[in-house]
Amino acid sequence: MQIDLKEDVVSLTDFARNTKQHAKELALGGRARILTQNGKASVVVLSLDAFEKMAHDAEEYRMDLRLREAVESYAAGEPGAPVTTVMGRLRKRADQRRTAS
Repeated sequence: MQIDLKEDVVSLTDFARNTKQHAKELALGGRARILTQNGKASVVVLSLDAFEKMAHDAEEYRMDLRLREAVESYAAGEPGAPVTTVMGRLRKRADQRRTAS
């Protein structure tokens, strides 16, 4: 995510005074706003779409790392877990996510 210091950094006071305009720009542009307090960065605000994309990308990256680790373990000769155990774990996680939503 690129940050444009002239456009994306605003004071907390300005954000509070012009919340509707900032929210509109966030939703359209998809970029973050960095809010400053006493001249120092203190808060980052994202649109819902940008947050969901960032969360999705982070989860994908985490899963890629886990897959890479599993492939490397298998290549090193480690037997891994039986498929029934792995599938049971996946089903349990899927059920937890469904009930959490």
